[in-house]
Formats: sequence, C-alpha cells, structure tokens
Amino acid sequence: MGGRRMNQVPLFSSARKLGNLIVTSNLIDSALTKILELQRDQTALPSPVQYRVFYPSPKCTIVAFVSSPDCTQNPLPGQGDLVPSPLFDFLCTEEYKSVSINRAALTLFTSLHDHLSGLKTQLTVIEGRLIITGYSMGGSVASLFTLCLLEVINLSKPKCRPICITFGSPLIGDFGLQHSNWNSFFLHVVSNQDLVPGLFLPSDRSPPTSSHSQTTGYKPFGTYLLCSELGCACFDNSDLILELLKVISSEVARGLRDVDYRKILRNLKERAICKGLPQVGERFANPFAAGIIMELETNIGFNETKVNSFLPSNDVMEHGLHLIKYCNNCPI
Repeated sequence: MGGRRMNQVPLFSSARKLGNLIVTSNLIDSALTKILELQRDQTALPSPVQYRVFYPSPKCTIVAFVSSPDCTQNPLPGQGDLVPSPLFDFLCTEEYKSVSINRAALTLFTSLHDHLSGLKTQLTVIEGRLIITGYSMGGSVASLFTLCLLEVINLSKPKCRPICITFGSPLIGDFGLQHSNWNSFFLHVVSNQDLVPGLFLPSDRSPPTSSHSQTTGYKPFGTYLLCSELGCACFDNSDLILELLKVISSEVARGLRDVDYRKILRNLKERAICKGLPQVGERFANPFAAGIIMELETNIGFNETKVNSFLPSNDVMEHGLHLIKYCNNCPI
C-alpha cells in the first residue's frame, strides 16, 4: 500500500483481507479469552469497572478491562456528553487545542486512576508484546489507558509496542482523538447486532443520555473490524465508520443485549479459510467503490443504496500495516 501513488485508485480495498487475517490469528482470540475469564471471576464489588493483568506467555502481557452491565443498560443522564479533561491534554495539537472525552468513560477511568498510574509505570519497562483489551465500557477504559501508556512508553522498541483491542465499545472522543498519531495501535471489534458502539450517538432511538449539542462531535479513531454472521471487514476511515455505526443503531432491534463475540469470531475464523473473493459486476463504475460495497453487502449485510450515500473516495485502510505485523508476530 505504501508503494501506491496517491492518485492511483486501488482495485479493491484491503478491508476484507485484513479482517480475515485478524480473525484467523491468535491475537484476537487471546484478548477475548482473557476478557471472558475476567468476566467469569468478576466479583460483586462496588466498582463498576475491574481489570486484571495476565501473563499467558513469557513474551506477552495482557491487561483486560470489564464493566458492569449497568454502565450501558442503565446509563445516567449526561453520560453521553463529551467533556474536556486535563488528563488528556497531551493529545492537544496546534490544530486541535482541546480534546473532549465521553463523560461515562472518563468517570470509569478516573475511578481507577491511582491504580492504573502504578500499572502504567510497570508496563513501560516490560519486554515482549503488550495487549490492552476490554469489553463494552471496559473497552472504553482500555482505550483511555492505552492512550496514557502511549504517551510514556518507548515505542522505539519493536517488541514493546502495545495494541488495544476492544469488543463492542462505545465511541469515546472527538476530533482530537481521531487525529492523534496513534490510530494504528487501536482495533475495535463491532458486531452488526450490537447497539453499544453507537450508544452515545444522537438518534431518535438512542436513550436520553446526553444533549444533542454535546454528542455531535464524536469521531471514531483506530481500525474497526465489523462482523456479522456473513463475514467481516476492516475499515479506518472515520466518516465511513461513523455512518456504519448509525446504520447499525437504526436497524438493530430496540434494546441492548449481550452479543456473543466468541461465537461470532469462532464462526468467522472457520469461514475465513475457505471463503473466496467476491467478483466485481459491471454495475460498478468505480472498482474501488465496488470493493467496499461488495464487502459491506456480502460480509456485513449492508444495503448498497445506503452505503453509496456515504461512501468515501479515498482508501479506507490507512493504518493496517501495524495490525498486520502484530497478527503475524503474535507469540501466543
């Protein structure tokens, strides 16, 4: 991808290929396994979010976060607001002089701040792979912790680069996050049956967790692995991802429910090995658009007409190289 001229249109986006690579690697299985292990052992403590550090091998450390179901099933008014925080002023740039964070995620993160500060110090000196992962609002906390870790960790060490993997987590910030230099360190897994990733986006069907003026600034960041029973595809174009999350929020049956990501990913892993590439029909004038539309139609189940209404004109996989390297070198 790096060798392609900027004005050259790719025949296909790399969305499905990277998606299949991820679901067939040990990387995503390892992260989800530790989340489920932590959920099984989750105690009835007052804290709505918990975490644990795992050492599945001498060359790998996994930090998993899980949250109470109440965080998404019964959110309080104002929990969807975007608010500034001095804890994340390091993300500010000349162009984006302020960064706003989802209030609910920030509240959970600050409740663990003292504990996580000590953990951050420990993780900055480790050798080997570092995976930060979380489910639902636990994934939001995992993302915020990873951002704080990236500020201080020595990224010059090839084997000390962390990766954050979330499952069914809501959006957590505005343009300031989306334009950070660390997008390639984040992978967000989202089922087309999961309402939580779009929980705080304003819509007629969303719960009254925030005011419309406080949520219009939400922007996805990182790479998104969209999954369905039909297949999966990866995207990192923030505008495209935002529109896809809105489609999911508008079409999924009302009401939040647990999504079995282990079952979804197991099925996708089995299908990825034998499933062939779709063929481009003559109905598509733009081969790049054809690649994206057919991936969303065939693998996720989105309608072509809806996809056409917000299809980006540029390549949707800018940050895939880091994920490819991580999948190919996962030591677990």
